[in-house]
Amino acid sequence: MNDFAVKIGEKIRDARVNKGLTQEKLAELTDLSTNHISKLERGICSVGLHNFYKICRVLQLDLNEIVYPDVSEGFGNRSPGTSGCLTINEMAVIESHLREALSVIYVSRGGQLHG
Repeated sequence: MNDFAVKIGEKIRDARVNKGLTQEKLAELTDLSTNHISKLERGICSVGLHNFYKICRVLQLDLNEIVYPDVSEGFGNRSPGTSGCLTINEMAVIESHLREALSVIYVSRGGQLHG
């Protein structure tokens, strides 16, 4: 897997630990296997969008913070009088992160991205 998969796994692990959950309990709450949770946290497997949503919901994770944390930090910190629109650089970062995220979080259609 790539560095982005590792970063996603770290965020999931950190959130799980902060909630006081074991991998076994998270697996139970999301109807996934403990082995899959372990691999996901280590960044060595991908996860379907539906299962990723279940994990985020149980752990109360914000998808924005996971997919593009370096941009989402600045969303609420705009200077007074500036528009709420993203800059071209922010949009480029988001596009880059989304491409990486889609390689890890895929739409379950035979495990492949379509479209």
